[in-house]
Amino acid sequence: MAIIDLTNVDGENEERVYIKQEGKITLKVVKVTERLTQNNNTELKIHFQDKAGRWAIDSFVLTPNSLWRLKIFTKALKMPDVVNTDELIGRYVIATFKAKQTSKGGTIYEIKKYEPSKLTQPYQPKVPVVVENEHGETINEDEIPF
Repeated sequence: MAIIDLTNVDGENEERVYIKQEGKITLKVVKVTERLTQNNNTELKIHFQDKAGRWAIDSFVLTPNSLWRLKIFTKALKMPDVVNTDELIGRYVIATFKAKQTSKGGTIYEIKKYEPSKLTQPYQPKVPVVVENEHGETINEDEIPF
């Protein structure tokens, strides 16, 4: 018998509806996941939703020759050059979708371009909150034990 811990697993109970149209659509970053490719390169998957609740996903493989794509994306999100991927969540971007025919005769819709959205303000770094502990020492709020 096996014991499986599903505590931190994200399980969606509805089927996702994906964007299937060409044109410019404002998207909100709702999730960022990371995995290793078959070549052991890190790949970021950015999960988006539009105002109708439809989904889109784009992937960025983090190799020196492909980081330019990620830079274009993060600039459209109004982010700095050094990025914490958690801070991408909740930011908006305008994506241009184009249809592409697959070898099996189907159609997929890919994001071909990113532009800044008026809904996203320029990045403001989070200011760490510093407090004093019971010994009068100052500590960062992130270091407070609970």
